[in-house]
Amino acid sequence: MDKSDINETVVLDFDESNFISLKLAAVNNKVRFSILEILRDNQKFSKNPLYSREINSILLNSYKINITPQMFGQHMKKLLDANLVTEIDVKKEVPNKVGKRTVKAFVLKEDAFDDLFLDINFLSDELFTFFDLYKSNQKYHDDNYCILTIFNGVDKGKTFKIQKGESALIGRKSNFSEDDLSSPHILLDNSYDTVSNISKPHLKLFYEDDAWCIIDEASSNGTFIGDIEVQKGKITKLKSGSFLKLSRGNGGAVIYCSFK
Repeated sequence: MDKSDINETVVLDFDESNFISLKLAAVNNKVRFSILEILRDNQKFSKNPLYSREINSILLNSYKINITPQMFGQHMKKLLDANLVTEIDVKKEVPNKVGKRTVKAFVLKEDAFDDLFLDINFLSDELFTFFDLYKSNQKYHDDNYCILTIFNGVDKGKTFKIQKGESALIGRKSNFSEDDLSSPHILLDNSYDTVSNISKPHLKLFYEDDAWCIIDEASSNGTFIGDIEVQKGKITKLKSGSFLKLSRGNGGAVIYCSFK
């Protein structure tokens, strides 16, 4: 590998990756999760968006959740900021008013959970698994470590701590030799069969110039941060809350990366 390539650092726009952390944090709340279920169920059977009074009424009658309009507004702001719902103007009959009035209503975004690898008709158990993995990752936070948690496949839930001053190799078990194991390593199960076809560990994680970084040393199927493919052979800085994808689709590995 050319020395100039190794020394060149790539900085990516991580706005999309940060949305993933926002979504996990936003939905990890009983009230907000219930609101999303209400919007989801409404969109299955009705083309009419729900406005705040209607949603609050369902929360009280069906979920036994009683909150003030002000508190409801705070919850909706978190869901809007996380890009999970859309606010639109609609005409509705409202209490104590004559005729239809323009009010703010809400709909669940069709692509709300695309980057969480879930379908819009999400199952509670599956989504709460994401919360558990997120919490597991967060509890290991320390100023001196990068925390990696595998979010899919056979190794789902495995968490690794990489210390500053170390460099970690990431790849499938079949791609490691005994010599490789002298360094910190993350051994992925061989069932992640699209991660890479090369015979050596292809992804390195390390701390350099006050930043956590990765370098993909010529994998066959690529490494992605969110949906952005990193340039092979060039150092790429990470942002906390990023999802590393070792290849795309079935057979790839998804690793959540966070640090202080």
